[in-house]
Amino acid sequence: MRDPENSADRSRPLDSVIGAAVKNGRAQAGMTLNDLSQRSGVSTAMISKIERGQVSGSIATLQALATAMCVPIINFFAETVEHREISFVRAGAGIDVQRSGSTYGHDYRLIGKVSSGEIDFETFLITLTQPAAGEPVFQHAGVEFIRVERGVMLYRCGDRTFRLEPGDSLTFETEAPHGPLSLETPEVVFLTVIARPRR
Repeated sequence: MRDPENSADRSRPLDSVIGAAVKNGRAQAGMTLNDLSQRSGVSTAMISKIERGQVSGSIATLQALATAMCVPIINFFAETVEHREISFVRAGAGIDVQRSGSTYGHDYRLIGKVSSGEIDFETFLITLTQPAAGEPVFQHAGVEFIRVERGVMLYRCGDRTFRLEPGDSLTFETEAPHGPLSLETPEVVFLTVIARPRR
């Protein structure tokens, strides 16, 4: 089924799409028309016409505007691209990831990754095995979701401890110190989804 709103967006004239992107970029940069004009050397009248989709800015003009905003010129064309980033991984596949600093037997398998806007979104299937030494503590920006698939573990999040069994899930801000405290079964497998500001 077609989305009328998205269909309308795709049918917008190119000048309007680029103009809206220039206007949005200027707003995100916290710049007035006059600010952008002074920094780019493009007249306020021309910038205004570009933002309203009334004229086609030359590549040189758009480059000057992008440079003044400290963004790549491709940002002005982002909405003209039909595809979006997709990550598909078949069962049992994925990329093994080595993580340093953990004394646990962590086996990280990256099974999904998408970067959108200023956010990195990653999905891992993690296997912990006995014997496990130490209590690894993780702390970083973002939000995390974990769901236990197999096994039982005690998991620290901030100043609280949770006993997680198969099917249990936990969602938290990752600036709170977090990590497994102990395993109650020889092996624990859990899914973790992390959304954090792009590095």
